Amino acid sequence: MSVIRTHDVILYGGDENRKILLRPLLDEHLPYLYRWNADLEVLYWTEGDDVESYPPEVVREIYGGVSKNSHCFFVEVNGRAVGECWLQKMNLPQIIAMYDEACDVRRIDMCIGEKEFWGKGIGTILVRMLVKFAFEKEGVDVLHCFCEDYNIRSRRVWEKNGFSLIMEEKIPQPSKGKLQYHWRLTREEYIRFTK
Repeated sequence: MSVIRTHDVILYGGDENRKILLRPLLDEHLPYLYRWNADLEVLYWTEGDDVESYPPEVVREIYGGVSKNSHCFFVEVNGRAVGECWLQKMNLPQIIAMYDEACDVRRIDMCIGEKEFWGKGIGTILVRMLVKFAFEKEGVDVLHCFCEDYNIRSRRVWEKNGFSLIMEEKIPQPSKGKLQYHWRLTREEYIRFTK
């Protein structure tokens, strides 16, 4: 029995120097997920709390659970595995309560696990690909995403893709972040942003 519930969506993107492929995340990708989720530097940027590492059984639980309500993707750049990302139905009750009951609210999460690809604009491109998929193929009404104050690169990814900072929440201390930022992009804003 598979750990990760998969799908059949493949997204293509990139620029003149990089071909980016988002393909369905599969159980065969678990060795990459184990490695990235055991790397302290990677976890520093992907996790709000300080995490030393996630053992394989926790990694299977995380991705097995998320994949039930998400399109989870394996990220390749020029044929090389570099990370994972997902477009997930919003799972936080306090965020769901902010929107009309009929509103399709989703979130994007991502991890560039190969450090040599950090700071190269890959995150901006893959979020652009997921945003387009969300609004143009999935019929999403709102994307509501997060990052903490220490993660400046993540903040720039949301800004470059047309998201607006709508809320700052204090994070209980001690924690490496002091504020969690909430970023929002509606379908109407997306249409204006892409014109």
